[in-house]
Amino acid sequence: MSIEKTDFYQNLQVENKKRDAEANKAQGSNELGKDEFMKLLITQMENQDPLKPTDNTEYIAQLAQFSSLEGITNMSSSLEQFGSQLQSTQALQASTLVGRSVQVLADSTQLEEGKPIKGTVELEESASDLSVAVYTGGGEYIGDIALGSREKGDVAFEWDGLDTEGNPFPPGPYQFRAYANRDGENQQEDLYLARNVGSVALNAGERGEIMLNISGMDQAVPLRDVKVIN
Repeated sequence: MSIEKTDFYQNLQVENKKRDAEANKAQGSNELGKDEFMKLLITQMENQDPLKPTDNTEYIAQLAQFSSLEGITNMSSSLEQFGSQLQSTQALQASTLVGRSVQVLADSTQLEEGKPIKGTVELEESASDLSVAVYTGGGEYIGDIALGSREKGDVAFEWDGLDTEGNPFPPGPYQFRAYANRDGENQQEDLYLARNVGSVALNAGERGEIMLNISGMDQAVPLRDVKVIN
């Protein structure tokens, strides 16, 4: 006695739901595995109408679809594992930054006795003359760091904390501003200054990323915004 095609697909759907339920119960998942798929395919072949067999191309198409789906699923799983491993690696690397100095977007930092202040100017366009003005914590101008003509890109600088006569300024907070001269006009540029990392927070911020708590800054800084690790 032959089985009508419509009856077969109804039986196939019932079998599919049954096997899905068993898979959910055993693995806590609603995904169709390779074994389940092959069993369904064999069931389909066994219950087809002998007088109206399903075209071989349909089987090939089903196998191709499953192969493609399996490949995408495996790739997705691999990417998830890679992302998890990458995050773990970043977290481990970030933990080693505690107590170290990193350069972040800022306009002030602390001068420590016997230690120079390091920074980087992010130059958007080339400049005929680039300089970094230095101020006390109270905003009093004390001098410039001349960097000369520079091309577009990051320009590193260092301030030794000494005046023009070689006398050291007292330790404490100092402010910095970078100016690039173009066609006789000074334009202020973004400046990154060295600051110490106090602690690291994982899965923090709006994006659930690695955040660094920087000394002297009210808000944590994402690890991706660090310009230089000194």
